[in-house]
Amino acid sequence: MLRAYLDSSDEITVRPFDGHELNHEDMNLIQNETIVEKESASVSAGYIRIKFKKDIDLDAYAYIEHDGRMYPLLNGTYIHSIDFDMKYSTDVEMGATYARTHTVFRVFAPTAVSCRLLLEHEPWEMDKKGGYFEITIHSDCHGHHYHYEVHHNDVTHFVIDPYVKGVSANSREAMVIDFERVDPGFGEHPVPEIRNEEAIIYEIHIRDMTTHPNSGVKKEYRGKYSGMAEYAFTKHGLSSGLNYLKELGVTHIEFMPVNDFLTVDELNASKSYNWGYDPKFFMVPEGSYATDPNNPLIRVLELKELVKAVHENGMKVILDVVLNHVYDVGDSSFEKLVPGYYFRHNADLSLSNGTGVGNDFASEKLMARRFIHDTISFWLDHYRVDGFRFDLMGAIDVETMQGVAEIAKNQDREIFLLGEGWDLPTALDQSKKTLPAAGDRLKSIHFFNDRFRDAVKGNNFDLSARGYVNGEGAGLDEIRKMFTGSFKEFSADMSINYVEVHDNHTLYDRLRYSSGKRQYVLESQHQLATALVLLSFGTPFLHAGQEFFRTKFGHGNTYNLSDMLNRMDWNRRAKYQDNIEFVKSLIAFRKTEPVFRLKDRETVEKAVTLLSFERMPQVFGARIRYGDSDFMILINPTEASAELSFESDEAFAVRISNQRNTDKAVYRNNFYMKGYEVVILVKSGSEYINIEERGLNG
Repeated sequence: MLRAYLDSSDEITVRPFDGHELNHEDMNLIQNETIVEKESASVSAGYIRIKFKKDIDLDAYAYIEHDGRMYPLLNGTYIHSIDFDMKYSTDVEMGATYARTHTVFRVFAPTAVSCRLLLEHEPWEMDKKGGYFEITIHSDCHGHHYHYEVHHNDVTHFVIDPYVKGVSANSREAMVIDFERVDPGFGEHPVPEIRNEEAIIYEIHIRDMTTHPNSGVKKEYRGKYSGMAEYAFTKHGLSSGLNYLKELGVTHIEFMPVNDFLTVDELNASKSYNWGYDPKFFMVPEGSYATDPNNPLIRVLELKELVKAVHENGMKVILDVVLNHVYDVGDSSFEKLVPGYYFRHNADLSLSNGTGVGNDFASEKLMARRFIHDTISFWLDHYRVDGFRFDLMGAIDVETMQGVAEIAKNQDREIFLLGEGWDLPTALDQSKKTLPAAGDRLKSIHFFNDRFRDAVKGNNFDLSARGYVNGEGAGLDEIRKMFTGSFKEFSADMSINYVEVHDNHTLYDRLRYSSGKRQYVLESQHQLATALVLLSFGTPFLHAGQEFFRTKFGHGNTYNLSDMLNRMDWNRRAKYQDNIEFVKSLIAFRKTEPVFRLKDRETVEKAVTLLSFERMPQVFGARIRYGDSDFMILINPTEASAELSFESDEAFAVRISNQRNTDKAVYRNNFYMKGYEVVILVKSGSEYINIEERGLNG
């Protein structure tokens, strides 16, 4: 018993499967019923390495003959080599390229011996052209189902095209789609002119937004693309869904994954739940969000209508894309087409698992990189989205992300790129990982700033840890750096400032754990944290429901838990209306102040003067002067109140405060700071009004 692997274009390695010694003289490589002539052979550590006088033909079946048995030649290290990539990679368009009169089908499978297209179950033999197979069908194929029958040395697979654009329920069948026929004129609809430096991002899950009974959405549309696009109101008469986000004032809505994922039964969606980080097909909308998952065209149309509705409401769309792994390697189209090629491997040829989900997509391989770039281009061209959030972006190589940035640069609108630049233990050279340290090579890509997050609320992975807002002002120096975007690896032009995302505990639940204080204190600390997100330099990022103290009832990882835990509780929309108004005021203030659009460190530092207060050293203070604007931001993370003294006798008035409803006083030289207060003081030309003359609790 043995196994034989192709390790270069003209070399194989033979390994005994049962521990028996092998002799290369007793074995031959057979192709086209002919023995391939050997050039040399060597034995090392029980393995036999055989070099042949010519390259092994990948277009013909290849077997090792030994002791009267035939063993198929398997993919070895050759597919991981630069030589393989350079020889077989191509720029020819992959997938089903549709035209009314014909469709060209192409699939990359260089190690496959043959491939057939099954179009409505009718077989068509495809021609091999280097590393890919091709056939042209001269008819209108719109709406036709297809897949590939791929023959390797050792196995035959029935494969759905990884470039597929439409599938039936639960990804059973692929479909050719004419996008112009699905939604005529979609590509010409106007997109809001929002610059990247103006972005205020709001992360949502399609299903979460509308499944609550008080979402105001029609029952049949709850949890669907159509429900998210609906103009809805709660039973309290308050806006929900898309019109609520418009009222809130955010500029970009980030959709958690809406491409096809695996673990929700699309025909019984209510029976299970998932965030969507278990991808199956990358250019297909998820069917559980469609009103008819059986019809591949409906999900396409309904997602397009949602994107258009977002644009019509003056906001942009960011897609969360999971291009670092697949849910199941063995069942993936990539592995069935080119075994081993699309996934990163360790030195011992085991699968790399830096992502923690069993596999890492090998973005550095030319055709894997090509697939990522084609996926990005597809969503930009056919769905008119305006940005991408890259899940576990640190597992993607820098060159691939540079290519993504170039694609974004060449669009007719500004495209926002962001991602998780975590340093993951993937089998990729450290210098090639997309990390914040590589920011100088990735100028247009933004990184989630975990230093900001931890400085504000404490170490994310230690529930007892406290940060600035829940630790009596601990880490003020770090907060100052984060505020101005002056930390070495997180300048304002690349920093995504956040304290809450879909991962881990909500801020509200986290503060309940770490603070242990009464409700008023918890809510005040929450306000300070959200204010830091919205008033710091960089790009602010809010998680859905953060503005009304979203809770998941203490659960820190709800990726596959119930709707009850994950859904937006629209009753809290009414209960915490005051806090929503507070957050709206911060968003509106940020949008009206050009200084917050500054991104380069030098300009920011010129505009900002950091303040210190002897009587309350824990208070964060910053005076900002830019153009016609002159204002101060003060944050007190303690329960104590005190009068703060200013060096200037200029007059300031309260613009926004979380601790006072109205305060029309004008302040010179000093200001009475309340406990757990965040306040914006704007320079005023009015006469001084003594603070004792005003009821500050009014």
